Amino acid sequence: MTHASHQHGFSLLEMLVAVVLFAIASALAYGGLRGIMRAQEQGIEAKARLGRLQFAVSLIERDMASVARRSVRDAYGGLRPVFEGEAQRVELTRHGHANALALPRAEMERVAYVLREERLLRLRWPVLDRAPATRPVEDELLDGLRRMDVVYLDARGREQRQWPPPHGEAQSLPRAVRIMLEVEGFDEILRVIELPLEPPA
Repeated sequence: MTHASHQHGFSLLEMLVAVVLFAIASALAYGGLRGIMRAQEQGIEAKARLGRLQFAVSLIERDMASVARRSVRDAYGGLRPVFEGEAQRVELTRHGHANALALPRAEMERVAYVLREERLLRLRWPVLDRAPATRPVEDELLDGLRRMDVVYLDARGREQRQWPPPHGEAQSLPRAVRIMLEVEGFDEILRVIELPLEPPA
């Protein structure tokens, strides 16, 4: 007896169902891959922002630890304090201005930190005593800086909202500086930086 062989192929409906299921699986896999890639990108960005924040804070601490008792003259010849500041701006003269080429200039530098349009800027002047045309170089250290608040502690530990304080010695230094930074994506950053009693020579 002979038996007829029967072959069973996929029907059109089965093919359509298979295509739809494959499309759904592909979409889910692509979405998952995109999610992983997005998480990696966010992690890299967060790590870079943390690095910039740590660098900015360490730079502020280094500059204040190197404060120099050297007043400067502004563009009009007026004498500026060795250290001056308000709630959102600090300006000082610091030691340690690198001079690898042995150029004929001081190894001190006038720098300032200022909050402007949610950015923390570090200003540095090319000379200590300025001429009318002297302009600072501006380096952006941070963006997303929502708030900056600086408080100055005098020799008795009293808080001052500006430096030099009213009726205080114009060429004096604060005993310490308390800086609060509120940066997008991070907890509030608070640092208390003690200034040296005898700045380095």
